Amino acid sequence: MTVIRTDRFLLGIGCMTLLLALVVAWQITDGHEKPVARQGILDMAGVEWTNQSLIPLDGEWEFYPEQLLSPQQIKLNHSQPFMIQVPGNWDDKSISQGYPMHGKSYGTYRLIVRNVPQGELLAIAKRYVRFSDVMYVDGKLMSRSGQPGTSAASYVPRNEPYTIYFHPERTEIEVVLQVANFDFRSGGIYNSIDLGQGSHMEARAIIQSGLELLIIGIVVIFGLLFFYLYVRLHRDGIQLLYALFFIGFALTVVTNGERLLLQLMPDISFELAYKLKYISVYGVSIITSMITWRLTPELGPLLKKWLRVPSIVLALYVVLIVISPFRIYSFIQESMYAINLCAYALAFIVIIHQYIQARYGNKSRSQAQLLIICIWLMLVNYVLGIIVTWYPVSQVLLNCTTLVILCAFAMLLIYQYTQAYASMQQLTHQLQLSDKAKDEFLLLTSHELNSPLHSIIHLSRSVLTTSLRRANEQEIRGKLQLIRNTAYRMSNLVNDLIDMSRFRDGSIKLSLGTVDLVSCLSLVTEVLGFLASGKSIVMIRRLEPEARYVMADESRLLQVLYNLVYHMMGQHHNGKLVMACERHQDNVQITLCLEADPDRSTRQRQEVDSGSQQADRIAAGVSVAAEMVSAMRGKLVVNDEAASIMIELPCAASVDMEDLTEIAATQETDVREEKKVGSVVSAHVLIATSDLVDMEQLNTLLATEGFHLSFADSDVKVRTALAGGRLPDLVIVDAMLPEVTGYELCKQIRMEFSQVDLPILFINMRSTPADIEACIQAGGNDFITRPLDAGEILVRIHTLLGMKQLVKEAANNEMAFLRSQIKPHFLYNALGTIMSLCFTDGPRAGELLGSFSRYLRILFHLDNSEELIPLSKEMELIQAYVEIEQERFGSRLQVQLDVDSSLYSCKVMPLLIEPLVENAIRHGVSKKIDGGTVRLFIRRCEDSVQVVVEDDGVGMSGEQVAFLLSKSHTEQGIGLQNVQRRLKLMNGQAPVIKSEQGQGTKVTIEFPYQ
Repeated sequence: MTVIRTDRFLLGIGCMTLLLALVVAWQITDGHEKPVARQGILDMAGVEWTNQSLIPLDGEWEFYPEQLLSPQQIKLNHSQPFMIQVPGNWDDKSISQGYPMHGKSYGTYRLIVRNVPQGELLAIAKRYVRFSDVMYVDGKLMSRSGQPGTSAASYVPRNEPYTIYFHPERTEIEVVLQVANFDFRSGGIYNSIDLGQGSHMEARAIIQSGLELLIIGIVVIFGLLFFYLYVRLHRDGIQLLYALFFIGFALTVVTNGERLLLQLMPDISFELAYKLKYISVYGVSIITSMITWRLTPELGPLLKKWLRVPSIVLALYVVLIVISPFRIYSFIQESMYAINLCAYALAFIVIIHQYIQARYGNKSRSQAQLLIICIWLMLVNYVLGIIVTWYPVSQVLLNCTTLVILCAFAMLLIYQYTQAYASMQQLTHQLQLSDKAKDEFLLLTSHELNSPLHSIIHLSRSVLTTSLRRANEQEIRGKLQLIRNTAYRMSNLVNDLIDMSRFRDGSIKLSLGTVDLVSCLSLVTEVLGFLASGKSIVMIRRLEPEARYVMADESRLLQVLYNLVYHMMGQHHNGKLVMACERHQDNVQITLCLEADPDRSTRQRQEVDSGSQQADRIAAGVSVAAEMVSAMRGKLVVNDEAASIMIELPCAASVDMEDLTEIAATQETDVREEKKVGSVVSAHVLIATSDLVDMEQLNTLLATEGFHLSFADSDVKVRTALAGGRLPDLVIVDAMLPEVTGYELCKQIRMEFSQVDLPILFINMRSTPADIEACIQAGGNDFITRPLDAGEILVRIHTLLGMKQLVKEAANNEMAFLRSQIKPHFLYNALGTIMSLCFTDGPRAGELLGSFSRYLRILFHLDNSEELIPLSKEMELIQAYVEIEQERFGSRLQVQLDVDSSLYSCKVMPLLIEPLVENAIRHGVSKKIDGGTVRLFIRRCEDSVQVVVEDDGVGMSGEQVAFLLSKSHTEQGIGLQNVQRRLKLMNGQAPVIKSEQGQGTKVTIEFPYQ
């Protein structure tokens, strides 16, 4: 309750609800007595007529059941009418005087109104009559809605509100209303029919329609606004639900009240109009419940279940509305109205409870307020709609209330906008401060980077000016070691800068494991030893045996130690820097303590005071170190006054020294084996980059490892290198190639070669998710980032080449399996031919058996692991196959072999030429009635061997040739696809096919001579 009393939003909702209830109660309990019709007569005597007079024609009307009578027919009709209450429905229950009346029927109402003013313009407003009606006043047909009829086939439903205007000629008027209903389970006059001054009725209709149009316009604008926010700014589902809510609410307004949809679209069918009406009514409720689910993620499962039950029922009912006519789905309409009201009430209670508890999920407080207003708006409309039906409450009140709520909603949006604008100004100010801090940070960073850079430059110049003699080899090695250590320290500084950004983004990742502090402190001593000697600092290590191993990320721990030791050296001179490791229970404490020389303490303090700028520069490194230690579940304490730093990390589990030694020896052996394997690698690597530094580094590294290298500085040179000669085993592509980027070049390569046939390794400047995604989408296998790391490059290259080798072995095994296959149809045909010769020509059958045996022997004895065989063995296989086929086809098959005998010793892939000859016989000549000739030409052309297989068979169309060479074409066994794929791997060229239907086919292939 305290929250409700202090929350202005809830107080406003409560006050508006109370005010609305008072207005409705005042209208219901209005003290002005209005006349009531009795026995079909409404006497207006004593009623004071004013411009604001509005008399509901309620009471007992004459009713002629199951008769559609005009005023003239009523006068001629001598039957006694029944009395029926208006407003009221007829249904399966009996009406007055015991006449049973079915809900789907028809009848005529009649009312006599006496003592009406003469000579004035009067009007009668009819709002809701189920479901067709015709109105007569003083015997004249005034208006109609639909067409009443005596059967469902003869009547047309409409139920459109209208207002008629007339000048009474007498003080008594007669109102006759014909009504028919064959769709709903009850019919009749559902709402009051009003009589009043014509000007007042016209003004009321204009105000009512104007308010509804205004509401529709405002709601549609809100819906379009949220839809725009969803499409253009961010794909937040809650924005889309808001848009659908307001569009649905606009459709609800246009199909209810004055039912403007029927007036704006007079040709719309009754079924479609009512489908739109009820879909909008129940659909908005479903959307409201969905918004409630999204904004209340902390609801219990039981409460969520009960919240979803009404929505599921309403969703099923909406489906029923879509697929069935009105007379079917309207049967349970009242029950659905009750469920709909329960859904709004339940959603309103839930969202109010969550709002009071300040549980907004991942949404803002303003969004929760927006949802409360939306649900409250629908509740008000529902409750007022029921009250308007039961009591004489003005429909204008309902629309005015809705308009006030929409204005409140607009004020809420304006408030959100002002808050967003204020937040934007605040963020702009923070951005300006951050920009200023960034400039200062870059200035300090440039100083930090300049120091090791100048050290490297001076040391390199010193090495270059030193004469290369055997005697000063040790001196040169020492200088190179200093260069290496300085660059290492500079690399750590760059890593610090990167890690600071990662800590802000929360994207830092650590790999915790057992770390040996002996090796870590030794490396720190080696790298920073020359700085210590320059500052007259002696570095001493003191480690307890039980405090040797900790749980940490080794690379990050080294980074922390570099930063902290560098921090100690930057603030102190002269003395002993003691690095001690002690175990305290389950933790290990690493203490860095500087024992200063007392004789130089005064001078040290002066130097520290003058070095405040340097202390500011290294503060960033200490900050990163603190974040790192905390991420490794440790603690860092810096005490500059006592010149000490303490790092506390979790102690690693007990480690057996013999096991560690064995593991280390195994790892060392593995490394030696890898180097040994890498040293004999003769793979061809194509490097595509225009960066001279990358060329120099990759050339030095990979040439030393035994790789065969070639370079290209443009996409044109890369494509030229791939088009001619042997394909490289790996391509290293710079993503920033000039003219055409590396990504575009990779996409072009992938159109010809798969990721297995030609692996591509990218060189990127960054390793952000966007860069990785661009690399993968372009077809790259892997990537490395600058600055290039030698170990990473070798690991990635060996991994890609190893994967390619495994795939190649798998492909060879596949080829071996395919070579071991014998086409069943060829086997059956050959055996059938030999069997027929056994009865007619025994000797010839024996010769043919010898050829068939030779064919099988060659096919079975091919070494499956052998990639190349002599051409003579391939020709022997071809001749054996041709001899069998010639015996089978007889004179219909002629084969001409024109092969350069000097090429018999050259190497060729197994089953590279034989499938071409086989295809020419099977698909070319054998399908021709009179047969034909197959010619095989093999010639040497400079450094390649050209093979031409030609036939004069049935030939093919251009579309058939294109389909044959397409990747989507597959066929069983060893065919042109396998030949094409193996040629691609061999020299990058595809078979050339020329064919014409009825003329024959010519296939040309080329492969390197070897």
